[in-house]
Amino acid sequence: MSPAATAGPPANEPAGTGARRVGLVLLAALLAGVVISFGQTVAPEPISPLFNSATPVVALAGGLALVGRRLWSNIVFGALAGPLAMVGYYVTTALRDYGVSMRMVLFWCAAGMVSGVAMGLAVWLLRGNGSRWLRGVGAAVLPATAVGEAAHGIVRISDTTPILYWSGLGVLGLALLAWLAARRLDGAVERAVAVAATAVFAVVLFLIYGG
Repeated sequence: MSPAATAGPPANEPAGTGARRVGLVLLAALLAGVVISFGQTVAPEPISPLFNSATPVVALAGGLALVGRRLWSNIVFGALAGPLAMVGYYVTTALRDYGVSMRMVLFWCAAGMVSGVAMGLAVWLLRGNGSRWLRGVGAAVLPATAVGEAAHGIVRISDTTPILYWSGLGVLGLALLAWLAARRLDGAVERAVAVAATAVFAVVLFLIYGG
């Protein structure tokens, strides 16, 4: 089945559906932040980076963007996910008597909003919208985040964090790229664009982490 076959929103929805979706997004993002805060102190070492890395938050943005049915709601829900997760995280962290830097709060909220907008747009594109080139780029966003962050972990911090986690994250990113290319993209052009964009985005992220 072509992605375009599932692109459009339902013609009619029960009253209150939109409000329930918004509530779901708000609650899920805030709860994710709470989980991240506790995970940083109680998670076993092999998965401890899960609660200190960006990929899970970007994935959260993508998951919540899926709740939307139109371009604007995909983008808004994605953009809300990261900042709200950070609110949940930093409020929980402060309540647990750990120090909180307002500078870091603002930085990560802004980063979460930017990545969330990108994921919201990617979700919309992967539902069969936009040009073939843009759909290929959209398929690269989350895989590139995982691969770029995995490369950073393996190259720069594997002496202090579990390398198996970073290796697994990289494999997961490549597997996701392969799945999206097979299931959500049509033709060699879109798939080639997705692979190239993943490589470029991953390198850019790797360089940003090293800056």
